[in-house]
Amino acid sequence: MPNVLLKCVTQSGYSVGYKSGVISQELDGGAPRYRRNIKNAYHTVNVQWVVQESGFQYLDALYNVWCENPNEFFYAPLKVNGPEYKNYESYFVEDSFQLNSVEGLVFTCTAQLRVKPIVDSELNKIIVESGSQGIDLSDLFNPLEKLVNVDLPNALRGLN
Repeated sequence: MPNVLLKCVTQSGYSVGYKSGVISQELDGGAPRYRRNIKNAYHTVNVQWVVQESGFQYLDALYNVWCENPNEFFYAPLKVNGPEYKNYESYFVEDSFQLNSVEGLVFTCTAQLRVKPIVDSELNKIIVESGSQGIDLSDLFNPLEKLVNVDLPNALRGLN
């Protein structure tokens, strides 16, 4: 069973380098030709932790355990393909784990993670088509709000 990163990353210092898997070929006198070379290419995520001594010891231990078997992924709760946290299959980018500063009992560490994307192609198509049709995208993502504040009161009116 894969290990799980238990320490949440900070929002500061967090960034994602998306890999499309698309390559282009320049053509004489025209637009380049694009094609998909790799489907679901791994992304690179820059992360930072600000932890106390036990947190640093845990991160260092996780990194060293991973180094013993670098082909085995671990799960990391991240926001990469969408606004919510998901457990991504992750690997450390070689030699990227760093202890950046120690201030008393507070340790700041950074790393780069290589993560396998979690892509829902059907959901992505719905989002893009809805946006292209001028539909407010917040309506797509707040169905519970509509259910509780509109549909439920309307349904209960007939019961009184």
